[in-house]
Amino acid sequence: MLKRILFGILLVCTTVSCTKNQKPIVNNEEVIPFLSKELLNEKSGIKQVEDDITFWSSKLKENNTPIYKLKLASAYQTKFGITKDVSFLAKADELLKESNNYYKEQNAGVLQALAQLSITKHDFRSAIDYAEKALLVGEDKLLSYMIIYDASMETGEFEHAKYILENEITNTASFNYLIRRSQFEDYSGNASKSISALEKGAERIDYSSSLSAWAQSNLGDRLGHEGNVPKSYKMFIGALNQKNSGASYLHSLKGIAYIAYAHDGNTELAKEILDFVSSSLESPDSYLMYAEIAEYEGNEEKKEEYLRVFYEEASDPKYYGMYDAELIQLAATEFGNFEVAEALIQKELENRPSPITYDLQAWVKFHKGEIEEAISILEDKVLGKTYEPVPAYHAGIILKEAGENEKANKLLNYAKEASFELGPVTVRDINSKL
Repeated sequence: MLKRILFGILLVCTTVSCTKNQKPIVNNEEVIPFLSKELLNEKSGIKQVEDDITFWSSKLKENNTPIYKLKLASAYQTKFGITKDVSFLAKADELLKESNNYYKEQNAGVLQALAQLSITKHDFRSAIDYAEKALLVGEDKLLSYMIIYDASMETGEFEHAKYILENEITNTASFNYLIRRSQFEDYSGNASKSISALEKGAERIDYSSSLSAWAQSNLGDRLGHEGNVPKSYKMFIGALNQKNSGASYLHSLKGIAYIAYAHDGNTELAKEILDFVSSSLESPDSYLMYAEIAEYEGNEEKKEEYLRVFYEEASDPKYYGMYDAELIQLAATEFGNFEVAEALIQKELENRPSPITYDLQAWVKFHKGEIEEAISILEDKVLGKTYEPVPAYHAGIILKEAGENEKANKLLNYAKEASFELGPVTVRDINSKL
């Protein structure tokens, strides 16, 4: 069973059950026109980005200066955001490191750019290192603190992140503060406060269509957390309708594809949307949703095919380990390759020792048959430290196997409240255990 591996790729959730009997939310006639390469090119800003790359590449050939390298690196990163082609991250990384060497690690802007790139690569420890060096240089300390906050939320250093949020990002009415407050409230299990903060943040950036699209797309995700799928859909449509949607264009379409599948039970429309998204991105992400839909439809052969393709592609070193969490789950639960799973989980714990990562470690131990060790990890590192439904689901399954039925049922029922996020396949598994 796929076990909702898609969770790490697409953060859209709600407490509404997934059944075909509910009134459909996705309007075919409204969505299909957005499945247009011409519209994607227009709204994503890809043409402007490519023009910027051509311009700064030309300037760099004329004069090999760090300033031009920074401009070109920024354009490459923007193109990655739209296309998810990691080759552009590699180019940006090379340019930024050359500039950092030139400035002998004394240029805060370059260090901050490297820190932000490291977050994109899921290298959170390096992000913190670069940002702390930028703090020592002393320029634009606010940006350095915001980067450290962002990385600390990924590494599980939540108290440090909270300290920065409450003491270093002092303008509590700013967009930068509000989006991070939204993230922290979401981590704390305060869905309504998370959404409220993000809505207030969206009001601050109505002057920028690309930022507005980002805010609406993220609101689409967060509204799912509160169980408001119709409004989630409305936010995704709003992002698509922005003049410049940027990277949010394809993200929003993928969110709508998930609604079509998990809420409406309309797998044909979900696959049609997903076909367009996957044809427009240079990443293996979509294979996970394809696999889940195939399992939902009872096509085990197709599911295994999609998972195998994802596993092989995502294992490529060019992805910097961005998909390690998904690879860990697949190695342990689908392919029985525990040596790979254990190696990756150790790497992930060094980089990202959060409750979510420890949950993965417990899940691997469980599938290896090491149930007592799995329970020990859950009790020490996971339970009571995260409000996410996936760890609750995993813990419920593990405790049920250990015979602790009362605790298991409580956790499984808690997880089941997030039926839309977990998806019909996992909900079916939960029901079979209750």
